[in-house]
Amino acid sequence: MKGKVYIIAEIGINHNGSLENCYKLIDAAVDAGCNCVKFQFFRAKRLYPRTAGKLDWQDNNKRYSYDIYNAVKSFELPSLWIEKLMDYCRRQKIDFLSSVFDKEGVKFLIKKGMRMIKLPSSCVTNIPLIEYCAKYKIPIFLSTGGTTLGEIEEAVNTINRYHNNLSILHCSMKYPTELEECNLGVIETLKYAFPNNRIGYSDHTAEVSTAAVQAVYLGAKVIEKHITLNKNMLGPDHFFALEPTELRQMVSDIRKAEKVSRIQINQKIYGTSERKVFDHERYLREFCFPCLFINRDIKKGERIYRRDVEILRPGKLKRGIEPKFIYLFYSKKIIASRDLKAWMPIFWGDFCYE
Repeated sequence: MKGKVYIIAEIGINHNGSLENCYKLIDAAVDAGCNCVKFQFFRAKRLYPRTAGKLDWQDNNKRYSYDIYNAVKSFELPSLWIEKLMDYCRRQKIDFLSSVFDKEGVKFLIKKGMRMIKLPSSCVTNIPLIEYCAKYKIPIFLSTGGTTLGEIEEAVNTINRYHNNLSILHCSMKYPTELEECNLGVIETLKYAFPNNRIGYSDHTAEVSTAAVQAVYLGAKVIEKHITLNKNMLGPDHFFALEPTELRQMVSDIRKAEKVSRIQINQKIYGTSERKVFDHERYLREFCFPCLFINRDIKKGERIYRRDVEILRPGKLKRGIEPKFIYLFYSKKIIASRDLKAWMPIFWGDFCYE
């Protein structure tokens, strides 16, 4: 990555269940001059409980109403595609990358040959997963939307105990992000706070390159952007993603920005340099930052074992205890202080130590 901005085209779930669409999107990224394509590899059963609830929302043109668990299941990237996609990327001379959400997914992808890891913003507080990834000692990209500087520091310190081949990506946890919500000043904060790591920007704005170019001016060495074949395709991530012609324009604009010596910073996009949980990020933070769940009915007075606890996103449920406290269930004898229902979050008042 040295000396050049590393551009990641995020395909994510925009393949719409079609391997052919994956190939077309990879081709579009290659044609545009991107360095990397990124997918999302998850399994609904390891991401949300069936109790996560129902989601009602709308984008610019469509209204959506669906069961969270079933919808996530429909977006899964088939395991049988992974080797085909990796091989196609090798032949097209573009890097393959995937966001990971659980240890099983990480292990599977690395066994198949993935040589870099992407941790999405929702995983910043999932310290057990971060440590598991860091132990592989391969490059990690960490998005940081919806987090505090202290949470980022804990995640970065966890990784840096094993290696420092880490790119920290500022982003806003809103899809799409308005230009005045970008707060690109945070890029400078991250540069000062973590001088031994690369700093980048994951751009969720609908604009082609306005925010991305400003991020490059501020020193971002990695830019990530969602892509699609057509903004009108069915699905939650298409309408704000870049179509192939727009992607080519963004890459061209970034390459030009790399060569500019005198820059002008747009103060509206710069915003603040404070990395905090912004109001426009709170909903998604509560929705998709994971917490501890109980996976079976447990009676008051019964012991809770590690095998009874899962790390999952709460969806519409209230978020429980942070994932990092799962170690308690290894090291302590924990007793339920009330009856607990399966697939519900765990709270501090739900148990006591014997």
